[in-house]
Amino acid sequence: MSDPPPGGAGRRPAGPTRREIVQGVRRELELAGLEAPRVEAERLVAAALSLSVSELGVAGGERVDPGAAADVARAVSRRLEGQPLQHIEGTVDFRRVRLVSDGRALIPRPETEQLLDLVAAWRRGRSAPVDALDIGVGSGAIAIALLDEGIAGRVVGLDVSEEALDQARENARRADAGGLELRPCRPDIWSALATGESFDLIISNPPYVTTPEWTGLDPVVRDHEPRVALDGGEDGLDVIRAVVSGAAARLREGGALFLEIGMSQGPAVMALLEAEPILTDCRVRADLAGRPRFASARKGNSD
Repeated sequence: MSDPPPGGAGRRPAGPTRREIVQGVRRELELAGLEAPRVEAERLVAAALSLSVSELGVAGGERVDPGAAADVARAVSRRLEGQPLQHIEGTVDFRRVRLVSDGRALIPRPETEQLLDLVAAWRRGRSAPVDALDIGVGSGAIAIALLDEGIAGRVVGLDVSEEALDQARENARRADAGGLELRPCRPDIWSALATGESFDLIISNPPYVTTPEWTGLDPVVRDHEPRVALDGGEDGLDVIRAVVSGAAARLREGGALFLEIGMSQGPAVMALLEAEPILTDCRVRADLAGRPRFASARKGNSD
């Protein structure tokens, strides 16, 4: 068989470049009204091509073959259907750890990283890594970060969701977080602990969205993230009440409780903390945007 003539009909047309693919995806996302179409376009294309965003930009002129272009189209279709970007990418970064991200557990939020900053500041006043209890461990983000950063030497993680515990186990294996012990718990949180079991730190990012608020959440969140990790009951405080009411009995002297809360819940959570006579130094702190999002208390004196 003779070769096709130069420039002739037998030559297959070259595919679009990575840069052209990104530009096309950006236009689609802009038309759909997404808030950050350029950033999302780069991340979607990079994920579909198994590249980092920086790698995508360095070789922007490289051609994309039809199979890879089809992968990009599928990723874009999933995003336009309302699936979270992190689920399409399959991973999410939290502090120094990269976690698997899918519908089994809540996607870790940047605000929760700020909660870890508060815990790290508290930890600096102590001489050794602490024993910690993470209530509502979810993806394992908080627990694994505590171990990864040397804040805790051991963490017990509790969750009512077996699916979330499965994801946390997977993330713990990936991060080689050998100090994490995962346990299922019932709505009665404290029954998952042994008699006399106590901790230096109790931390929780509990469900705190009210049931009426849950119905009005962005569909990306409401339809693709587990309700059990979001819906905290009629006033959003069901799990927070349970945590606060049992925390003092499970904290060691000088230990601390840290909670992430809804930005309108500060006064109610302060009242719950202050109603526990063994808890002291009760506080509500703001996130970087100035919204009251974190509550804390300690048991007795810390030294």
